[in-house]
Amino acid sequence: MEGRSAPISILLVDDDRIHSRILEVRLRAQGYQIVVADSGDSALVQARLCPPTVILCDWLMDGMNGLDVCRAFKAEPALESAHFILLTSRSRVEDRVEGLDCGADDFLSKPVDPEELLARVRSGIRLHQANERLKALAEELREQKLRLDQELEEAASYVRSLLPKSIGGAVRADSRFEPCHELGDDSFDFFWLDDDHFVVYLADGSGHGLAAAFPSISVHNQLRSRALPADLRDPGAVLQTLNAGFPMERHQGRYLTLWYGVYQASSRTLRFASAGHPPALLWSRTGGFPCRWLKGEGMAVGLFEDATYATESLDVGEGACLLVYSDGLYEVPRPGGVMGTLPDFMELVEQCRGLLADDDGLDRLLSQIHDFTDNAPFTDDYSVIRALLS
Repeated sequence: MEGRSAPISILLVDDDRIHSRILEVRLRAQGYQIVVADSGDSALVQARLCPPTVILCDWLMDGMNGLDVCRAFKAEPALESAHFILLTSRSRVEDRVEGLDCGADDFLSKPVDPEELLARVRSGIRLHQANERLKALAEELREQKLRLDQELEEAASYVRSLLPKSIGGAVRADSRFEPCHELGDDSFDFFWLDDDHFVVYLADGSGHGLAAAFPSISVHNQLRSRALPADLRDPGAVLQTLNAGFPMERHQGRYLTLWYGVYQASSRTLRFASAGHPPALLWSRTGGFPCRWLKGEGMAVGLFEDATYATESLDVGEGACLLVYSDGLYEVPRPGGVMGTLPDFMELVEQCRGLLADDDGLDRLLSQIHDFTDNAPFTDDYSVIRALLS
């Protein structure tokens, strides 16, 4: 007999007192705890008081037959895991199929061979115990998932708390962010570095989830706290310093793309650098200067130790508007299964430039993207920043 802290409980269901008594004696001799019932109704009453490990039930009985009893046990969640063995003199395949369809786990042919009886019972006990271990493991996994989901939600709340609020004044900026999982790997910010320099950047970590979010969060904290050992007014120097501090080898193969810009209000100059990020868009709401896509030539942060980043500079006329975004905004499955592309997105944005100047410009852009993709769900985090520079 398999060792357990509590005795194995076997329920015998048979309206033949002699046959039931013979089985009871043989099983008790093995140390099992035996409960005897002479009908299906009695068996259910006793099982509800003490759920059995194995049920031995005769097929042919008055009232509820063995199939009826089996169906009743398998219909109750607290009893369905018991290993149900039908005792029958029937040998036809059709009969056994009918028994299996009713939920029976095994069969014993009558007259019952003593050795086969004990072997079938031992097999049933092993299967029941294995199922119970699986149920316990599933419950443990469920509880662990609940804890993990709670921790991820707390981390996601922390990430959301880092995101900037809309600001007004000499520069007006607002943003939209939507993670596709519990924790997004996009990070962005915009703030006045001093009275004359306004910083805007967007970082997009590779992959998804907690591990992908760490590099982006770290970048955010260093820039927001001004702890990065670089002149934050120099975009190229910022990216160079970040690249030196984020080698892939120390971040489980993770890297991040980043667009970083600094607007100097007194000279109406925008300086920027890019680390493998999609190009930002700069245009004039008044038509004072041509639309420009600000790409930059740098590699993603963390890929190559010897990567270099150049700061580019351009004059910004009146009515300037800047749009910075992550690739999750356009890498969306379109009707027919075709993935959205950057050129398609760039064309769409240029068509929507007039909408973007309005107070609800970002929401109207997102609505246009939904229409363009036939409301396909986003498969990646997306972030987008709009800054009205003058």
